[in-house]
Amino acid sequence: ARMLEDPYFAQRPPKSTGRDRFNLDWLAQASSGLGACAPADVQASLVALTCESIARAVRESAPRAARVVACGGGVRNAFLMERLAAALAPLPLQSTAAYGVPPDFVEAIGFAWLARETLEGRPGNLPAVTGARGARVLGGIYPA
Repeated sequence: ARMLEDPYFAQRPPKSTGRDRFNLDWLAQASSGLGACAPADVQASLVALTCESIARAVRESAPRAARVVACGGGVRNAFLMERLAAALAPLPLQSTAAYGVPPDFVEAIGFAWLARETLEGRPGNLPAVTGARGARVLGGIYPA
């Protein structure tokens, strides 16, 4: 509950984050005053934070979602996927593998698609999703 009080979780999408915000310093601050915690308890708390924050975001930002499709290394973490499925219930949780897309390749496939759109001179963004002011061709082509 204390970790979920971080202002990031209250921000409206689109948003993105990573180690720049959620790192060991953040964890130390979020857990200050709790005393020593066993590593397994820290890991369990981070899994709970991840699952609850995702479930809340889906309920708030995609209330008509029919399912959640996961990708990346987390899909190989059976405990994480089990807890995420429970947090999202009754929505089904699936891996992108169920759609023929290897979970570890989603980002690479996405960048390949963006590169193709740039080569074709087509916009690679959706302003309603990204918050951009308009559709834009992304990146640049610089022949050698």
